[in-house]
Amino acid sequence: MHDEPEKKKKGLKLTRKSTRKIIGKWRKLSSEDLHLSATNSIDIDDVTDVPTRVLGLSLQESVSADPSLDGIPLPTFFRYSLDFVEENGLTTEGIYRLSPPKSRLDELERRANCGEKMVFADPHDAAGLIKRFLRQIPQPVVPPEFDSIAESCSCGLFTTTQLTPKLACTCGAVHHMRDQLQKLSVERRTLFVYVFLHAQHVMRHEKENKMGLQALGLLLQTVLEMSRKMVCFSAHAIRPCDGCHVAGVRGIIIYSYLFLFCFAGMLFG
Repeated sequence: MHDEPEKKKKGLKLTRKSTRKIIGKWRKLSSEDLHLSATNSIDIDDVTDVPTRVLGLSLQESVSADPSLDGIPLPTFFRYSLDFVEENGLTTEGIYRLSPPKSRLDELERRANCGEKMVFADPHDAAGLIKRFLRQIPQPVVPPEFDSIAESCSCGLFTTTQLTPKLACTCGAVHHMRDQLQKLSVERRTLFVYVFLHAQHVMRHEKENKMGLQALGLLLQTVLEMSRKMVCFSAHAIRPCDGCHVAGVRGIIIYSYLFLFCFAGMLFG
């Protein structure tokens, strides 16, 4: 029995002629698209859909990119990170000394830049993001000229290497610093107050977290581009307002409001 003749397969069969024809049509369509693009071009200045960025900008730009709903001039993600450490990490051993993996910090930075919800696995995540933000601020929080104010203190605030809450300045150096802070932008002086009030809270739990003035001070000296004397001086100079006994992170918020609106919002010494 003879096999039936194989049926011809239906389908597309390319020949040199058909290939040239297709390529010719493709070139024709491409030239038409180019002509359409040329006649309907978009001015690059009109494009406003630029990816959000918060870290690495000036403080003013960071606040504008991620503003707080209550008007405190700090980026929302930064305040949330501080809150997280205040509520969950003050007694965590090695807080601010131990850092999460770089890949984890990169993801947290991406979330902050995109305005996404921050999700921290532990206090080290929040502390690591805080450090990264402070390191990327393009200018020092306070100018180097503040060093001379710290060195002018004859009360020993800038030479004390252990946090001593009762140590007060009576020589006028702290009042001088307060006056100079008023000449800075509201964002810079608010960040300065927030950071050092938070640092005081961390150092008061030194027995648990092993982060006293020497350990945390070295970190602040690096990320804030401050001298050791200025760090020690500031750690002792900043005080809560008289009559304000609110503790914890909510105290930081109240302190900042008072610093901004009630006679510089802080009483030093």
